[in-house]
Amino acid sequence: MSTFRDPSHGGGGMHISLPKPTPAVRMLLILNFGIYLVQFVLYLGASVHLSQIFGLSLADVTDNPLNIYRFLSYQFLHSETDLWHILMNMLVLYFFGTMVEPRLGARSFVRFYLLSGVLGGLFWVVFSGIAGAGAVPVVGASGAVYGVLAYAALTQPNAKVFFLIVLLPLWVVGAAFGLFALFNTLLALRGRTSGVADAAHLGGMVFGAFWWKFGPQLSQWRAMIESRKRMREREGEMARKRELDRILQKIQERGMNSLSSKERRFLDRYSRDSRK
Repeated sequence: MSTFRDPSHGGGGMHISLPKPTPAVRMLLILNFGIYLVQFVLYLGASVHLSQIFGLSLADVTDNPLNIYRFLSYQFLHSETDLWHILMNMLVLYFFGTMVEPRLGARSFVRFYLLSGVLGGLFWVVFSGIAGAGAVPVVGASGAVYGVLAYAALTQPNAKVFFLIVLLPLWVVGAAFGLFALFNTLLALRGRTSGVADAAHLGGMVFGAFWWKFGPQLSQWRAMIESRKRMREREGEMARKRELDRILQKIQERGMNSLSSKERRFLDRYSRDSRK
């Protein structure tokens, strides 16, 4: 059970409840658990480790640039022999994703989730190269869900959550997870590895903080670009219609034979585009 309250949003009293899965969170939960089921069946039946085939490592992306897709594929794979790996990731996604998705919208949330995982993967690739572990693959949604946790902690810092048996502000939980990931990453650079891809966790949290700080500006910038694109398209279409009117007027006054080859090609293109 998780407890949430954000005093900045008003409303008195403490509300204890399990959040209702939002659409994108529900889809990601189903997708992750479905892929894990396939992983587990293949592992039991044929000793096939999809986590090794589609995981992400520095060696994979440097040996073959086409393996860049692994920055996405690794996010949906988990250790076949460690059930807690997927359970913990999905619990974080469930509790904190349902806090973040209403703020971003379903489509933007999925984009944010995947990009958090991509940056987490990039952090792992760079870290493993520095640490001399370039052949070690990483799998799991940890980078993505840590990004979600960081964003939730920054946007709703005063929300109360049960962490183990203690009720804490969300910003404290987020800071603790971030410092823990940083601490373990620095230790791993000294050769004291924990067997956990803490660099990927750290990368996800960095992206979560980045999106909290600059996401609104980037969204406005994107909306401005799309608006200008639509304006140029409208202007182009108006120019095409003016040219069409001119050519039709010319046909009416002088006949079809008066058209140049360029004008005929314009009519052909306009006719094809209209049918499409």
